[in-house]
Amino acid sequence: MRNAVIFLLAVLALAGCRFDSTADLRSSARQYTTAAAFPPGDHVFQSKDQSSLLLLSVQPDKAVVTYQSKGDDALSETMVALLDSDAFPQNMFVAVALGGKSKAGVQTYYYYPFSFGKTHVEWHSPSQPTEVFGLADLADQMRTIQKGTVFSLVPPEQQGAVLARFVEWKARTAAAREAKKAAQAAPAPAPVMTQPAMTQPTVDGLTIGDGVHVAGVFSDSPSIIQDIDQANRRVKVRRYSDGISEWVPYDRIISREQSTVNNVARTGVVIGAFVCMLSPETCATDPK
Repeated sequence: MRNAVIFLLAVLALAGCRFDSTADLRSSARQYTTAAAFPPGDHVFQSKDQSSLLLLSVQPDKAVVTYQSKGDDALSETMVALLDSDAFPQNMFVAVALGGKSKAGVQTYYYYPFSFGKTHVEWHSPSQPTEVFGLADLADQMRTIQKGTVFSLVPPEQQGAVLARFVEWKARTAAAREAKKAAQAAPAPAPVMTQPAMTQPTVDGLTIGDGVHVAGVFSDSPSIIQDIDQANRRVKVRRYSDGISEWVPYDRIISREQSTVNNVARTGVVIGAFVCMLSPETCATDPK
């Protein structure tokens, strides 16, 4: 059961309120790593109305959690540990992220409470950012939260389509925002000479700003095209999961439909991972 908790870090990506403290509470509670139960890879949740996305990217020593509401820009947080304590309300746990440091060098810690079931996670947040001064104070504050926000686990065969929908949603929103800015801008002075129009580079009908998938071994990464190098047959993309940009060859750019086919092929592997999440005793022992 404790191992299953690690998988539910996705709930912590919400861009809402949290508990802040200059106290490192990890030594005051039972602590688990973010990769104790679930293998590296991307795992997807979405809200009941399908308007919000949570993407969990598990790495060996951390978990990067990305949240997107509709077509808004994505927000990310990096979790470094999970906490459990008898002082916490029943069935609630806390994830830890490192905040910034003050001018005096004092570290700030972010604490995100959550609960979970087999097919959903529930994020519990205070109504506003709240400072806590110790484990007992954090536990008392958690008891004041009456209800959380629920997100459901996306079945493996639907993950590619869900991610692609949010990539396209964001691209449309960005395009509409740029069009609005252009319409509001003052008209430019008439040029003295008419210059030839520059043609934006394309690849297979796609151009800069389009949402695509980049083929990978374990998963296909939803991305946005930032630049196209036609001479060297490569494309610069910004990965949606972590915001990192990279150049990739033309032949790694695939469509949403191609990604869906790839996801179906990977379903067997992902199902095994879900078995470990739901019945961890069949796969691993509890972390010490």
